[in-house]
Amino acid sequence: MIGIRPHHLFNLVKEASYEDRLVKIVLPDQQAPILLETAILLALAKLVNPRKFFEFGTYLGVETLNIAANLPEDSHVYTLDLDEESFRSLEQDVHDRPLTLTHFDNLSKLAFLRTSYEKRITQLKGESKTYDFSPFDNRIDMVYVDGGHDLPTLVSDTRNALRMLSDNHTACVAWHDYETQKYPQVTDYLLELSDSMPLFHVQESRIAFLIQNDESLVAALKHGSTNDREKR
Repeated sequence: MIGIRPHHLFNLVKEASYEDRLVKIVLPDQQAPILLETAILLALAKLVNPRKFFEFGTYLGVETLNIAANLPEDSHVYTLDLDEESFRSLEQDVHDRPLTLTHFDNLSKLAFLRTSYEKRITQLKGESKTYDFSPFDNRIDMVYVDGGHDLPTLVSDTRNALRMLSDNHTACVAWHDYETQKYPQVTDYLLELSDSMPLFHVQESRIAFLIQNDESLVAALKHGSTNDREKR
C-alpha cells in the first residue's frame, strides 16, 4: 500500500482558477460523511472526470448527492444497496446490520430524492454478491466500494468493481474503511491486494484507491508518496 498525504492528491487537481476548484458538499451532521473523505473522492473524480460513477452502498444517499452535484451534467451515478427481501436471509457483518436498518428507515427521504440532481442518479436494489453487473462491464469510469464489509461481500464487490472499469478512459476504484478498527478485514484484504496492483492510501482518511489506464497520473501519485508502504 502506497501512502500519500491529502494535500498531494489535492495539488494534482489542476484548474485554471480557484473558482474552478469550488465544490458543493453537504454540511455534515452525525450521520453524514466526513468532509475530508468527501473532498478526497471529489478530487479523485476531478482527476478521472468520470462519465459514469458506480457506488456500492447507498446508505442515506448523502455521498451519492455529493458526487452527483460535482460531476458534469451529462454524467450519471448508479448507487446500489440491499433490498429488504435479500436482507432477511443475509448474514452481515455485525457493524453493517444497524446501518442497513437505518437505510431502510430512510428510503423515502434519501438525500438525493426530490433534488435537482435526482435525474442523474439511478438507484439500484439487490444483494451485491448475486447482482447481475454485466450491463456495466467496462462501462464505469469510477467506482466507490462502501457496501457490505464482510470479507465475502468485499471480495465480490471488488472483483465486480474491477470488471466494470472502463478500458478506454482513466478509471478509478476507491474503497472506504481502510484502517478502520471495526473492519480489520478491509485493511487486511486491501493490503494483500496491493501486492498485485498499485493501491494508494490517503493518510488521515479511510480512503484507499486504484488508478487504471493513466500511467502519468499513477507516476505523479507515486512521486508524492511518503515511502511508507504500510505493510503489516
